[in-house]
Amino acid sequence: MGGHRAVLGISLVLWVATLSGSAQQVAQIYSTNEWQNSLQLINFQTGKVVNLYSTAPKPDDLTINSAGQLIYSLPNSGTVDLYDPSTGINTILVSGIGGARDLTVEPGGNSLLISKYGDPAEIWRYSFITKTASVFFPKTKGISAFDGTAYDAYGNLYAVASHNTIIQIDPVTAAIKNTLVTQPHNGIDGGDGLTYDSYTNSLWTPNDGKTSPLGYGLIQIPVQPTGFVSASPGLIFHPLNVVGMDGIKSDGNGNLYIGAIHTAFVYNISTGAITYSVVTKGADGVALVPGTY
Repeated sequence: MGGHRAVLGISLVLWVATLSGSAQQVAQIYSTNEWQNSLQLINFQTGKVVNLYSTAPKPDDLTINSAGQLIYSLPNSGTVDLYDPSTGINTILVSGIGGARDLTVEPGGNSLLISKYGDPAEIWRYSFITKTASVFFPKTKGISAFDGTAYDAYGNLYAVASHNTIIQIDPVTAAIKNTLVTQPHNGIDGGDGLTYDSYTNSLWTPNDGKTSPLGYGLIQIPVQPTGFVSASPGLIFHPLNVVGMDGIKSDGNGNLYIGAIHTAFVYNISTGAITYSVVTKGADGVALVPGTY
């Protein structure tokens, strides 16, 4: 999840319609704002933007823990911080990881994966119990970047590697169990951000890049108990005329929340349509507020 694609993060307050047509309660989404160096909350209905906390330097990805606290990365300072919106208090969780970007709270909530962008790239694991961090996935020749990690409902772990490849990683040994190349490698073209959606039982990643043979859109990768199939006959591409898609989260109700370089929007999987969109001049990591969707 790099600053070359998402320079302004936002978060939304959305009124989302269910597939049956009945209305859900307002879903609140937090995100990072790289231009203004802040964590933000935006009311999609009113357009009101609330700056929750000013960061320095620029933040990148954002996730949330079971206590409703925001965890975000600061690549240039090499830290991952925690901000509590209920108290307004910000603390540094871990330091010394230059290029820290994408974040994933692991199943059980006791640890956090931190993708370190670089060539070669690596993934760190931070323990909320011991408050220590160590390398989980070491630097590996041929992996030039990590742009998103995610667990599925079966406990399988995945990462976007080198922009054009999805790898399945053993969550204990860090061994690569499976590899899926989504398109020919060409610079930074390809996936950026990754989420698991229980509604479709699939991984979803935004696809970006002017020269990508797939074009701009969303890649859907169905999974099974053992992970995805290498040949991936079920891989689906959803074309979208949206540039710079980056952060992505699922609500499990058939909606994907996506930050892009000029807009942040909601994609309804069933209809294949963007149901809500707001001009943001860029959006990065997004996180849904628990209990509001």
